[in-house]
Amino acid sequence: MNQINLTEAQLDRVIYSLWDFQQALSALTFLLEECEYKEKYSRVELRRFKCFEATAIISFARPFVTSRGKTTLGLNSLGIQLSKKQKELRDKLIYIRKTIVAHSDEEEMHFRSHTFDISDFDAKMAHFQFDEGLHLSEADVWKFVELLHFLKDGIFKRLFNLAQHQPEMLNKYKQPTK
Repeated sequence: MNQINLTEAQLDRVIYSLWDFQQALSALTFLLEECEYKEKYSRVELRRFKCFEATAIISFARPFVTSRGKTTLGLNSLGIQLSKKQKELRDKLIYIRKTIVAHSDEEEMHFRSHTFDISDFDAKMAHFQFDEGLHLSEADVWKFVELLHFLKDGIFKRLFNLAQHQPEMLNKYKQPTK
């Protein structure tokens, strides 16, 4: 585990992935601190929990999803191997991100609409109900937390190794180009 062969863009993605994973962990921490999965909540409370869940999913998926043709996090180049269950969870989270959280794919839309008469008026009113539930069970959230820790630990080990053998690669300041 002496040399790590990464381009500068790949190294930047690895480093920034740590921030993405920390954001996801924070969102899951907030969710687990505030949500009792067996309790009933108002729509507003459920939406708050859904915001935490959505932030966790989007932050987690960023390193794995190509954005504007840029590089993604290559776990193989870091020597990080996911188990079958970890790969399934990663794929599930990326699917939720792609079809529900970051986009509104028609195949995944879940709502009900209907009209009703307004008394004393010759008019109808539309009413809409949306799925306010979470996409992940409490057990899924805990598996998600474990996966994030596994990934962060693997990245930290590789970056520690890089700091020992090629410290000049980590002496940098990256800022937005626009």
